[in-house]
Amino acid sequence: MKKITVNPWLIELPRMVLGIFVVLNIIAMLSYPGGTYLDDATVGYSFTRNFLSDLGRTLSYPGEVNFLSAQLFNMTLILAGVVFANFYLHVRKIFTADNQRTLALIGSFFGVLGGLSLAGVGLTPADLYLDLHIICANWLFRFFFVASLCYSLVIFRHPQFENKFAMGYLVFTFSILIYILISELGPDPKVNQFALTLQVVSQKMILLILMGAIYIQTMGLKKLHS
Repeated sequence: MKKITVNPWLIELPRMVLGIFVVLNIIAMLSYPGGTYLDDATVGYSFTRNFLSDLGRTLSYPGEVNFLSAQLFNMTLILAGVVFANFYLHVRKIFTADNQRTLALIGSFFGVLGGLSLAGVGLTPADLYLDLHIICANWLFRFFFVASLCYSLVIFRHPQFENKFAMGYLVFTFSILIYILISELGPDPKVNQFALTLQVVSQKMILLILMGAIYIQTMGLKKLHS
């Protein structure tokens, strides 16, 4: 079969950004002064009671300055969003067959929008631009849902991609759907601690799955290139 040339940055740059994102956000969590959506008195960051967006607030819920945490979180979101948008912009060029091209183009269109929405979350701290922040946070997963569904089908149709990579993307697709249903139809986080924990944990789970999906696709591209 004909060897396909893949730009190395399509493989290595997303991986580097994933690593940077994890490390800097661990530091951001450790730097967060405290306070949750329901309780201003908590100390530090709670994995089950603080939304990720809490890290990006310029002020914590009790009103403490949240400079370091906000800078790290917002910077990594902007960086990841730009890199993921560029990833989807260029990865479509690999899928050139008639039964792949249109779906890849649609998937990349929504993938770019998803990446830009991710960057938009970082550009709109929740305590400063709440309405815009919510729009970006909600729509980034809707955009990635369409992108992942399209690329799941495209990868299945590509003769040189193993189906396990498409299956990984399908898992991501259905995980996004479940998350959207939880966020839209699930309990309001302001009701009680259980509702808050459900929304917080589901948000973190879908982000981890998103990162895994990006990494899996870079694995497929690397195997295609080697």
